[in-house]
Amino acid sequence: MNSYSKPNLLIKLLSLILLLAAGTTARAAPRVKVLKLAVTNPTAEPRAREDVVVRVADLRRVAPDFSAGDCVVTASDAATLEEDARALETAELPSQADDLDGDGKYDEVAFQIDLKSRQTRVVTIAYGDPATIERLRSDYPARTHAKFTTKFDGLGWESEADAWRIYFDRRNAIDLFGKRRPGLYLELFGSPEYVYNQESPLGRDVYRIGDALGLGSVGALVSGRAEKVSDVGGASSAKGLCASSSS
Repeated sequence: MNSYSKPNLLIKLLSLILLLAAGTTARAAPRVKVLKLAVTNPTAEPRAREDVVVRVADLRRVAPDFSAGDCVVTASDAATLEEDARALETAELPSQADDLDGDGKYDEVAFQIDLKSRQTRVVTIAYGDPATIERLRSDYPARTHAKFTTKFDGLGWESEADAWRIYFDRRNAIDLFGKRRPGLYLELFGSPEYVYNQESPLGRDVYRIGDALGLGSVGALVSGRAEKVSDVGGASSAKGLCASSSS
């Protein structure tokens, strides 16, 4: 398999190897199997935390029993299978399986990898017994968060760099919390006695909505003026996970 998951990033499926977990015999079914990929950065620029996406259908052409929901992704600094077999250290790569069309079946495996200029790294996708894979996988640190609370007057969500909220009332606009220090602070911002519009070492609510559309909202151009679409009976997320009546 040769494909480009992103511009200038080359992925090659090298081989399928069966591994026997401890306590099994040569006649027993292996608890864990692995697929080996070579990921190459052919450019002169380093690629930090590069997003790589591999289609489940491509992996199943080689391994029909591949289970995207029960897999763990690791990588060595080896460039070939021979070097990878002698590698003493491997590192787990943050990964996830995605169901893109909501049919209850995984369509892709996505992971992130660091690549130097012109570097090739061998990536291992191990899959098999769910209990075994669960023991092998690490807990990834949270990078995003969401919180629904009346203190936010709607839904708040954040990355480590900034936080936002959408007002579930007639303001119908997106507000911004600016952060001075990277981190996830919505739980603190939403606590009963915390004043989030006052300056602090962590940051604060830095945007005054007023009559504006904020950082994003539905509006209409009326007589040359942008008007909010605010006279509504309710508001909800795209999938109906949160709802609130307007004030």
